Amino acid sequence: MKYSLVCRNCGLKFQDNGFAFSCPAGCSSIISTHYPSLFHPKGQGIWRYANWLPVEGENSYIGKPVLFKSPELSSEVGAEVYIAFHGYFPEIGAELITCTFKEIEAAVSLRYAAEKGADIALASVGNTANAFLTFSHYEDINVYLFVPERVFECVFCYEKSENATLVMVDGSYDDASNLARKFAELKGIEYEGGGRNVARRDALATLAYAFLETYGFLPDVYFQAVGSGTGAIAFYEGSRRLIDSGMADKLPRIVVAQNEPFTPIVDAWQRKSREIGSYEYDPLDVVYAKVLTNKNPLYSMRGGLYDIMGETGGFAVSASEREAKEAGKLFREIYGVDLYPAAAVALAALLKSNVDGKVLLNITGAGFRRLKKDYRIKRPKPDFVITDEDDLETIA
Repeated sequence: MKYSLVCRNCGLKFQDNGFAFSCPAGCSSIISTHYPSLFHPKGQGIWRYANWLPVEGENSYIGKPVLFKSPELSSEVGAEVYIAFHGYFPEIGAELITCTFKEIEAAVSLRYAAEKGADIALASVGNTANAFLTFSHYEDINVYLFVPERVFECVFCYEKSENATLVMVDGSYDDASNLARKFAELKGIEYEGGGRNVARRDALATLAYAFLETYGFLPDVYFQAVGSGTGAIAFYEGSRRLIDSGMADKLPRIVVAQNEPFTPIVDAWQRKSREIGSYEYDPLDVVYAKVLTNKNPLYSMRGGLYDIMGETGGFAVSASEREAKEAGKLFREIYGVDLYPAAAVALAALLKSNVDGKVLLNITGAGFRRLKKDYRIKRPKPDFVITDEDDLETIA
């Protein structure tokens, strides 16, 4: 196999036997991939970095982020700001047709599942569901998507794939996640794993490789809004691979942003605690950027955000709904494109942070208004509506 898996706690290396993203020794840790091959970009899009992806083949996905330097935001921030634009904005070559970087995750995750011969179940608050609905037809597997009812209006597609089943959950994102796990157990299929899935993270790690190829260096600071933390961990892992291969010499500071009032990572970081607090309310009820509502982010375990921010000198910062909307307005005035709430939160947090050097801001969703002008999108109806575990048997 062209890669092995590594426990970020004990260092144990082992072979990937499919969707077992945990240390055989029982450690509570992130499991990363190790590629013995050297950095060898070849081809186009994310598949240009196929030798550092945990798959043997490719599918038809052609999307990629667009990178550019922003003099306007550099002036606002007081640092040298670069943008990783994940969205739809054809004038600059950005053509992610579900508007977020979740489709990059989905493309590689689907290939990984297909090569393992696995049907998969997963949960989403919208963006991930859109990506898997749009691209699941690339692979000959069945995909079951569990989405909370209160964000179901965010789900869209062009033509719903026959191998995708859309399940609306009367409950929170945590409820949707738990039911997706239980459904996988019930049906004998795989729970896709979310941010623990190495295929997802390695797909997003390609941003670090693309940035290095474009500019010849890694940024001093990486800035992103996070729910689970998948993207930020992925950028760290990609940067670490480049350093280990001799292509770069310094890790970027990893900085993550969250949307007030639900800021579990920010709260724990400010307490200097490895442990995430308990939140009894449903954050979907109170948060502007609803994709940032994960109550169980990849923070506490070894190799998670707590360790990564500590190692790189990073930090966590919050932004209010008002600050996010003002930041979104600023971006629209500069570039003429709308930001998703999470991307606006990231920009708002950057604008209020004291950073210097070369800063990479990950715009994790943008351009939906323009997309609606260019494409005839559809709002799919759920295939099933469920409330609790007893309803899982009704899903075909």
